[in-house]
Amino acid sequence: MKKILSASIALATCFTLACGRVDSAQPRADGAPGPANATVPLAAVNNPTVNADGQPINAQGAATLEFKKRIDAYIKIHNDAEGKVPNLKKTDDPQEISDREKALGQMIMTLRANAQPGDIFAPAYQPYFVKIVQDDFKGRSAADRKAIVAELPAKMKVDINTVYPTTLPLETFPPALLRKLPDLPPELEYRIVARSLILRDVKANLIVDILRDVVPTIPS
Repeated sequence: MKKILSASIALATCFTLACGRVDSAQPRADGAPGPANATVPLAAVNNPTVNADGQPINAQGAATLEFKKRIDAYIKIHNDAEGKVPNLKKTDDPQEISDREKALGQMIMTLRANAQPGDIFAPAYQPYFVKIVQDDFKGRSAADRKAIVAELPAKMKVDINTVYPTTLPLETFPPALLRKLPDLPPELEYRIVARSLILRDVKANLIVDILRDVVPTIPS
């Protein structure tokens, strides 16, 4: 009888310990992470701003990775488009270069027929773009600010999936500002047009994304 009782107590103890381990894997009421060998906290599932240990994720770092992911997705489209248009036979022939540029731009527009603003300028990173640009402009003189901004001709509007207007100058992007922005592959570049920050496909002369109202209003 004693042996049976001892075995029952041992079995109950093991069951209690097992339950304790399962419970300890759940998030604590005070929000602190569970033990190192715990399962992924429920908070990490319901809240993407915390990692598997329930700790906060660096928001800007996560936004930067999302922007890079979208850049990579666009480059895949760019490369697909290049494979569908004829290669240049004479790289010194201006007309042939122009024709291929137009063909490449048209093919990219076709492949991105449903493109929307923000498809590449990841919404999560947009506030950082705004802050970087506006902080940079705060440190510039009024004359310097005006020199950076390329004003649009009357009634002309730049938009996503459109050719960059050949009437607008390709002014040098401010080097100091460029160093503060996320790096881009050689196929893409940043441009400022009026108060907008745009992404331009260099080979296709195409505006592939636009972020409006980024540049601070410049007094006349």
